[in-house]
Amino acid sequence: MSKGKFDIKSILDIPRWEAVQDQLAKATGTAIITIDYKGTPITKHSMRTDFCSIIRENPISCKRCQKCDSLAGLEAVRLNQPFIYLCHCGIVDVAVPITVGDQYLGAVMFGQVRISNGSDAGVERLVNEISAVHTDDAVSALQPDLRELYQRLPEMEYERIRGIADMINAIVQYIVACAVDNRARMMSYEWRLRSLPGDVHAAGADVPVEIHALTGKEECIGAEETVQKSSMVYPAVVYIEEHLHEIIPMHEMASLCHLSRSYFSRLFQHDIGENYTDYVNRRKVERAKELRRSSPDSVSAIASALGFLDVSYFVKLFKRFEGVTPLTYRKLKRSSSAAPSLGKI
Repeated sequence: MSKGKFDIKSILDIPRWEAVQDQLAKATGTAIITIDYKGTPITKHSMRTDFCSIIRENPISCKRCQKCDSLAGLEAVRLNQPFIYLCHCGIVDVAVPITVGDQYLGAVMFGQVRISNGSDAGVERLVNEISAVHTDDAVSALQPDLRELYQRLPEMEYERIRGIADMINAIVQYIVACAVDNRARMMSYEWRLRSLPGDVHAAGADVPVEIHALTGKEECIGAEETVQKSSMVYPAVVYIEEHLHEIIPMHEMASLCHLSRSYFSRLFQHDIGENYTDYVNRRKVERAKELRRSSPDSVSAIASALGFLDVSYFVKLFKRFEGVTPLTYRKLKRSSSAAPSLGKI
């Protein structure tokens, strides 16, 4: 898996998902299979109908089945919702997209049912196409079987199909959210471990994940005040808080959170309430205020300590957020602390 990207097998525990898939197929009366973004199945078929089993054994119709699956998955991503469609046989299938941000991982495909009061034109066309290519006696004998198997496909009202699609979509979104949250927590733990003293960090593989028990403090006060730990951008907030002395490009933080840059930017704005650049600059200015109050360092030294290559740019940012220059800020703080207290009257 490339850096910054999810893989569908990192989202779904395939053996466990297959067990869930089998139960969903039984409960809904539909056939279900899960595919990756290329359209390749990553699970076995749950309750595949005899009709579709025969169709997929024929090389001509099988290619059309695969093309239908592939196009339906892409259309579901485009719509950002389950896509209900008639396959080339005229039966109903549904593609439920599996996505993380704007990364398409695959889809849960279900269906192999007939719409109530639907047309039989699809199966008649299919039988004729197969017969045109294979004219032997075996195919001739198969034609009535296909028609019979088609008639035995379960019928469903459109509203029930839509309800099943919404249910499976909710399950998929829940699984994806849990997987992403778990990864975010692991990333925040990893970053915290890296900031521990060398002897503890060297034994990182044996260190319990109760990080604050080792450090004697919360994971990151600034991060916890800013965003919930369950947020997909939480690892970036933790990293920023611990690396304010560095230049922190947004694309690196997007990779850290395993998100595309565009989705990371939108999600950061949504969860933090501030765009990425402004947030980083504001945190640097807040750290600069702490340094101006507690150390005798010059403005240029503090700017350099916070990763600013241009002192004038740092001064401009400081004034933008605080309304005064760093020099004026220090003078105001000194005069404030030097003012005599009136005490009680």
